[in-house]
Amino acid sequence: MLLPLLLALLPSALLALRSFHHPWHGPMTLLLRLSRWEWLIAIAAASLCLSSTAAGWRRHGQPLPLLLAVAGGGALLLAAMQPQLRDSALWHGLLAATGGALMASAHLCNRALLKRFLQLPAGHAPAATY
Repeated sequence: MLLPLLLALLPSALLALRSFHHPWHGPMTLLLRLSRWEWLIAIAAASLCLSSTAAGWRRHGQPLPLLLAVAGGGALLLAAMQPQLRDSALWHGLLAATGGALMASAHLCNRALLKRFLQLPAGHAPAATY
């Protein structure tokens, strides 16, 4: 859940690297090296989020976590793969942070629904909304 926030901080990392005596020089250099692979990290994060919420959806039947995961994964992938957005620090950061927040919300919503589903008495299925 922290990766989108770290990727949103990437433009400020460039400023921190201008000073070679800065105490965060080493971690910021590592973060910049990871930005080269941002598209791969975004695919992995979106895939993990979609697969876990889809598994939860099959159990509890509520579509909200899956919709949040699709929107969040799409926003994160768009921020990572669209060249015009990658070049704009503002839009890239906003879209990546929004995608990360939506995916985190999907996980939290999915967790709450699964917890409620597991507490139901035997033989009582939740009402699915389609």
